[in-house]
Amino acid sequence: MATVAPRRTITRLGRLQVAICALVAATALVHLALGVITSVMVATQPARVASMGGATALSIMAALFYGCGIGYVALGTALYHPALQAVQRRTRQVLLGFTALTFVAYFAMAQGHIDAFGLADKACEGLLLALLVVDGRRAR
Repeated sequence: MATVAPRRTITRLGRLQVAICALVAATALVHLALGVITSVMVATQPARVASMGGATALSIMAALFYGCGIGYVALGTALYHPALQAVQRRTRQVLLGFTALTFVAYFAMAQGHIDAFGLADKACEGLLLALLVVDGRRAR
């Protein structure tokens, strides 16, 4: 009696995909850390929070940071997960749009208060956008 071995799907990640994963992880960590910092500030520094727009505004910002961090983790994981290989092209497009949105949102919300940390993260996101485009073209 012959048995049929189940097919295994092995996703091989090249240097480009590893670089994309590293940039996604770095950007996710930045956003999650900013969420934590903002939440702690709301809880422990009422005078400073009041001067920065109030607890409600900063709590909304913290939620946005957490959402962005979780979004990067989810999309980055889904991009190269073997079980989701059938929707990889669409996942890449969503990650591209999500990254572009967070890139533009920084400059829209910073209102002239741009700092080196933010610019470093935007450099990561800009490089991520470029690498996602290259990865998408190679996948075709």
